[in-house]
Amino acid sequence: MKNIKATLTKLTISPLALSFWIPVLIMGGYYASRGMMPFGHSTILTVDLGQQYIDQFAEFKHTLLNHPGSFFYSFANGLGGDMLSEWAYYLMSPFNLIFLLAKPMTFPAVILFVTLLKFGCAGLTMAYALKKLGLQKGYYLTLFAINYPLSGWFIANDLNLLWLDSAIILPLIILALEKLLRGGKWWPFALLLTASFILNYYIAYMMAIFIGLYFFWRLFQVGRPLWPKIKAFSSAVLTALGLAAWLLIPVFQQLQGSKVQHNSELHWGFDNDPIKLIVKLIPGSFDFQQMQDGQANFYVAAFALIALLAFFLQKGISRWVKLGAFGILFIFFLATTWAPLTIAFHGGQYPVWYPDRFSFIISFFIILLGAWAYHPDQLLDWKIRLTALVLMLGVVAYAWTQLGNLAYVQKDNITIFFLLSGLILIQLSAIPSGAIQLTFLLLTTVLALAINVSSTLHNFSYIGKDDYQNTIRALDASRAKIKGDHGWYRVGQDFERTRGDSMMEDYFGGSHFSSLVTTSTGNFYQNMGLPAGDNNVIYSNGTVITDSLLGFKYFFSGDDQFDREAGSPLARKMATRPDFNQYKFFARTDNTKVWKNPNALAPVYAANNKALKTNFTDSDPMHNQATLFQNLTGQASSALRTDNFESAVGHNLTVPDNLTNVTLAKKDVKKPASMDLYFTPSNSGPYYLTLGGNLKISDFDLFVNDKIVTQFATYRSAVVLNIADNVKGKQQKLTIRLRNDSIFTSQMALYHFDQKQLQSGIQNLQQNQISLSKHGQRSLSGDITTTKAKPLIMTSIPSDPGWQIYLDGKKVKGKQVGDYLLAIPSKPGKHHLTLRYTPRGFKYGYWITAFACFTLIMSVRPTKRPFVLQD
Repeated sequence: MKNIKATLTKLTISPLALSFWIPVLIMGGYYASRGMMPFGHSTILTVDLGQQYIDQFAEFKHTLLNHPGSFFYSFANGLGGDMLSEWAYYLMSPFNLIFLLAKPMTFPAVILFVTLLKFGCAGLTMAYALKKLGLQKGYYLTLFAINYPLSGWFIANDLNLLWLDSAIILPLIILALEKLLRGGKWWPFALLLTASFILNYYIAYMMAIFIGLYFFWRLFQVGRPLWPKIKAFSSAVLTALGLAAWLLIPVFQQLQGSKVQHNSELHWGFDNDPIKLIVKLIPGSFDFQQMQDGQANFYVAAFALIALLAFFLQKGISRWVKLGAFGILFIFFLATTWAPLTIAFHGGQYPVWYPDRFSFIISFFIILLGAWAYHPDQLLDWKIRLTALVLMLGVVAYAWTQLGNLAYVQKDNITIFFLLSGLILIQLSAIPSGAIQLTFLLLTTVLALAINVSSTLHNFSYIGKDDYQNTIRALDASRAKIKGDHGWYRVGQDFERTRGDSMMEDYFGGSHFSSLVTTSTGNFYQNMGLPAGDNNVIYSNGTVITDSLLGFKYFFSGDDQFDREAGSPLARKMATRPDFNQYKFFARTDNTKVWKNPNALAPVYAANNKALKTNFTDSDPMHNQATLFQNLTGQASSALRTDNFESAVGHNLTVPDNLTNVTLAKKDVKKPASMDLYFTPSNSGPYYLTLGGNLKISDFDLFVNDKIVTQFATYRSAVVLNIADNVKGKQQKLTIRLRNDSIFTSQMALYHFDQKQLQSGIQNLQQNQISLSKHGQRSLSGDITTTKAKPLIMTSIPSDPGWQIYLDGKKVKGKQVGDYLLAIPSKPGKHHLTLRYTPRGFKYGYWITAFACFTLIMSVRPTKRPFVLQD
């Protein structure tokens, strides 16, 4: 009975346990107060967590339970792409195993649970490290430790679950490093460093900078000889890199085609005002704009700051130790504002949103130094008291001057900072150690941290439960209609929940949102008139040509009769696609339709060798599509036709002689303005309108016969809109209604395809398609017959050096069509083709890791060497 009671005490109210439970209760209490699943009708989903990460968690589950091959490659990644690099950045957290027990409908609740676990574990590892380092004991461990998971970086990035594991492991890495410096074995440090590389290589890189500085700072404090310590540290780092090589080398290779191609312009100035970092000491100094391009978040409670001040001012700690610690803090603070260091600390590029992603290290070091210096049985001396008072008043005074200048600085929060800091300073100056002091410090610290949590997170908006679940239900129902088709095909849609729907629903799609989207993928989408950015591609603007060539066999569309209320699939409509009527109506659900495209090609088919000479023109998507189609089919002429509008009527604006690349401006800026354009289709096929990258749909409304034309709002190159289908001989009215005083009609033009020529070409390509014998996420094989007119084995698979190609049992090299799609030259005749994907560098990394494992095993020997961190 005593053992049970002791165990319960240890798990609930011991210093280490409270370091876990207090962050969990504070964060959980806030989430419950906002009514987040499972506590109400809201969710924890916001920004990237709701738009990107949740789909990756679904992919994690599908991979482990259904198709392990997608650990390396997935056709749910846009048109297909490497997944090892995606796993390395998004999905290597062991906490993700919890998602295996959940269904997508309950994912928001599971994410909330995982978030709480990570916050609790960060407090636990911090307390454990402080205890083992001998810096604090008893409930003073808790007092310091809870500042870490409830620091400014953690709260501002509570949605970025992929980074939290690295912060959790940092205290353990420093603990292992201290043991190494004290003559202990190097392999525990190596293993923890390996874990950090595997959990998230990006954050691990930033931590490595700190670890290197920390090592050389501490190296000269622990006594000679120095060389054995340098040797042990170097061995550990090299072993860690070797153990993680199976992942790091392929990731490095993949990054060459994605993030590293987006260069950041280097300058030698400051990106933000360093003085404004002062207000980050005020609770709640964060808002949505700060999430995009703000300053570093390193908030900790006033007690930790006063303890840090004691580290630098009190006697008993070497001057050189203080100077080294100040140098590390200075470098990291400078890296949050000075451009060269900011870029260097982020791997050579400015981060897209979430600035200063390493600032949790600043909070960690502040807490570590404060715990080192604070002695509960000693009152602060007068120098520390006076300095703390002056600095506190200085922070308050400066913050007060920024009211109205900085939207995230609130008067109430400045007052709270002043009151709590003053109370803590009085207590540390007048009340000796004991239960009263400890209780007071814990209460004021918990209060300060909780206020920061509430003030910070209240600046975000969150996705509603119905908004999430209704669209999931619509996609689930649509997906169920095609589950009987076990062939290889892609699925498109005119509505979305996110750009990761294919990962959530486990089908081959065409959209993707990831930091690892390759530059070549974005370029191909833009050349085809599809929206694309540095980190996302969206298959929302397909045409009958791209649908066919890229193998989009099924499409999900929102039922026109379904109410457009918030949370409905149509509330997330991406595009207007009347050309779905060219396809066969396949099935209906409660609020969606499923279409089947009889013209969709297999992933591999025979084509004309002219395809290898395909060149695209920037911002000319319709001609690019027509050129690709003509070269693949070998047709003598293009199937594309350019159309003119018959007439135009202006309302409060002057009608130009030519519609393309002109300015439409209101005559009277106080009145609405629009222009009606008329055309009569000469055939029953679809008609398409192009909009240039400078002509944003957010600047005007587009109507066809007084019905709104929907278009995905974000695009930076010309896009293609389907505006009519099957209306031969019927006059159509296209209305442009300005939202602003003027717009520039960048690349606005009207097109259609010759239906007979189009259908003839598609039928020609369908005659020689692959007969698949096997297909999966990273491989496919089958037989295909090429002809004299079509000797090229063409695919709709993105070209990647990771693809190994075997033609009739012999390994061959592939080529690219349009700088993107994989093609294999062949001789006319019957062939057996096998494609198998292995990430570049994986085999090299595998053997390096095997060697590192052998080296580690040979080096491991048990040791017991207690130590205490000391000057």
